[in-house]
Amino acid sequence: MQFAAIVLLIVCYGLALYLGWLQRTPLYLFTIVAGHIGALTSPLWRVLYGVRYSLDLSTVQTLLGQPITLPVLIGAGWFYPLPALIVFYLFSTRWWFPGTVTGALTYLVFLLYHMLIETLGLRTQTWAYSGEALPLGISAPLLAALMGSLVSYGLLYVLLSAHRSTWPNMLLAVLPAPLLLSLLVHGLLGAPLWIALLLDGQAWAVLAGLLSALLLVGWAVQIITGGIRRLGS
Repeated sequence: MQFAAIVLLIVCYGLALYLGWLQRTPLYLFTIVAGHIGALTSPLWRVLYGVRYSLDLSTVQTLLGQPITLPVLIGAGWFYPLPALIVFYLFSTRWWFPGTVTGALTYLVFLLYHMLIETLGLRTQTWAYSGEALPLGISAPLLAALMGSLVSYGLLYVLLSAHRSTWPNMLLAVLPAPLLLSLLVHGLLGAPLWIALLLDGQAWAVLAGLLSALLLVGWAVQIITGGIRRLGS
């Protein structure tokens, strides 16, 4: 999967340069570079959510001292940005229009994309999840997909909002977006769950944390969908 990630990254950069030249915008290139920056928080989420990467690198790492591995950095270039860029391209060619229904359907498509990536990552043993299963039959990969799709969905809103800006303003809006969205989704919205997991809470505490995190994620999806609808009006 590591080789496929590298090939996909090269293809994404090539298409970003071509579409940027064709549409006279650096937005595509800015977004892929921003994806790499978003990987800065990856070591933290590995600890808080119990993610283990099975790579031929050091596995003995601490919360504050974990390195960002090269495969993670490579994959980050397209992991969050790819679905957002595809929908933005469809928007720029008038094959997709912002609205409440299209926004909600887009999030569901993003969810399927992230579930596919999670499945491929687990089957190829690129990463694994440690710890016990979550309550309500919700698996750790499903939770990761729900959060990952929200980051991509938020990134799409940023692209739709910034695509008519000047290049410097576009850079300021897009470059930190995946990093900030990851901090918001995994760090803040998921806080009720990871705090319960980190403190090794009882079953009821983990259940309450999971339900709270899911409600916050759903609330955030509704807010972004409303923002996308307003962009289309």
